[in-house]
Amino acid sequence: MEKNNTPPKIQKRPGWIYTLLVLIVRPFAKMAFNLTYTGAKPKGPCILLSNHTSHPDFIFLAEMAFPEKITFLASYHWFTFKKLAPILNMAGCIPKYQFANDMMSMRRMKSVIDKNNGCVFIAPEGTIYAGGSLGYISPAIGKMIRFFRCPVYASKIEGAGLGNSKWTKRYHRGRVNVDTQLIITPEEAGKLSVEEILERINTSLQYNDFEFQKRMNVVVRGKDKLEGFDTMYYKCPCCGKEFFIKSHGNTVECTACGAKAELGDDFRFTWQGERQYFDNYVEWYDWQLDQMKKAVSDPAFSLSEEVEYGVDVPGKNNYVKEGRGILTLDHTGWTYRGTLKGKEVEEHDELGEVFLAVLKTGRHFELPFRNGHSRVFYPIANPKTSMRWHLASRAITELYEKK
Repeated sequence: MEKNNTPPKIQKRPGWIYTLLVLIVRPFAKMAFNLTYTGAKPKGPCILLSNHTSHPDFIFLAEMAFPEKITFLASYHWFTFKKLAPILNMAGCIPKYQFANDMMSMRRMKSVIDKNNGCVFIAPEGTIYAGGSLGYISPAIGKMIRFFRCPVYASKIEGAGLGNSKWTKRYHRGRVNVDTQLIITPEEAGKLSVEEILERINTSLQYNDFEFQKRMNVVVRGKDKLEGFDTMYYKCPCCGKEFFIKSHGNTVECTACGAKAELGDDFRFTWQGERQYFDNYVEWYDWQLDQMKKAVSDPAFSLSEEVEYGVDVPGKNNYVKEGRGILTLDHTGWTYRGTLKGKEVEEHDELGEVFLAVLKTGRHFELPFRNGHSRVFYPIANPKTSMRWHLASRAITELYEKK
């Protein structure tokens, strides 16, 4: 990533606009999501962590912590939106380049914690995995906590993925609970190893939406709960073919072999015929990931596809497509060969530089910040392959972490 030598600004704590937004969304959150919270309330100076289960997670956390005002880290991409950026700035949010070393955001976080006794929120998964259970957490978060040496709270969000997952086109009322606990004291932050810190984070944030559903008897009603499901779940558990999965209303089926299931109000599948494949989407996600892990374990593994290359442009409300070429992921890393802004280019990233391709379901995937921009790739033949790239990036990262 390019060095940023701009002197850091003193980060202000969220002000009146933050309070106004929380008071506006408070009744909506409780009614629309049946929101409850248990455990402790974070008190600054501190770091607040949580699992990232759905787009409204920031609403749940702001409501849980209030009147403590949280300084949220948000993807730099959102700050390029002309109308959204002023609101994020007024709410005290800090822009962060995803999955890249970003010293400017670190300095602003330190300003909030040390100078303002504030509470900074970090989603250690870095993105919404939408698999119904905790995703991959980079060891970098452990190093960050050792650096700040302040109290660390963990908020475990349960139930948000039931009806409000990443693929869904409309929110559905179920039940959401946020349980918050102090997991690391300032004294422990400086003494614990990175491995010990990661163990505490993973233990405190481990969740399974369907264990929560069974425990709390959560009911989610609606006739369109699976709309968009096929943008993430692309491999058939019956015949194994990819991208023949179609979803509509509360039904999912494979057009290649005819396997078909209905989704009930308990958010569990009932399959036609004698054989029952997956009870829920946690099992489906884990199976797809396991299949991908087997694929990347082959030294000859290679994933290659024609893509359009997009970059962020300040003042634009989306990425701007500036090139076209072939993107390849194999055991040497990520390689793009094609055009960018009218020139022939070749870009290569080592595997250690990219541990996750951030997913926009059914549209594109994003790699870390480079050359002054976020990098977004749009699969040309089939946008749904963005999920396959996402799983491949996670699988190959976990493989090399073990090595």
